[in-house]
Amino acid sequence: MRQSAPSLPAKTLRTASIIILAFAVALVLFGQTMFQIGSKPVTTARDLQSSGLPGTVVDARVRVGRIESGMLSASPVELTFIGSEGQEHVMETNHFPRFHPNLNSKQGWIDEFPTKDQIISQPVTYRLGEHPAVELTSNLQTLSTAGWSFPNYLGLALMVLGGGAAIGGVISLRRALRRIKATAGR
Repeated sequence: MRQSAPSLPAKTLRTASIIILAFAVALVLFGQTMFQIGSKPVTTARDLQSSGLPGTVVDARVRVGRIESGMLSASPVELTFIGSEGQEHVMETNHFPRFHPNLNSKQGWIDEFPTKDQIISQPVTYRLGEHPAVELTSNLQTLSTAGWSFPNYLGLALMVLGGGAAIGGVISLRRALRRIKATAGR
């Protein structure tokens, strides 16, 4: 014969349920943030397509640094461009013609890099204000139709886990409250 496991006291179950619900809320919120991070390049590109201002790149420089694997990486690129009102602006973007820095490249901001010629004199679309952004106009179509990335899938998975934890937390909280109510009536 199988013996049933001893049940937790009702107040302990209530406390555990509340902790589970708090954990579920944290998972859902973190998942939502990850999903928004994954969708940011797409939404920015769509916003720029619909309401961005035109400009032309006059100078560019790139930041070279080591990534976790110890390899050198080039990102982001800082674009200096003349905006639609004739003023010069400086903003960064992560979307530009890529290149692999040489092993002996200096780290930090570099004014001369292999793909600079592909950037200078190119049209850009930008916005100023609270959330400034700039992208090479040639990249906007690709960015605005990009599919999901790893943060999108991770965010969705965390939200599903959080939803499952919330359902389990609510069920166990209802059981605990029923038990507390039943013992209070005795």
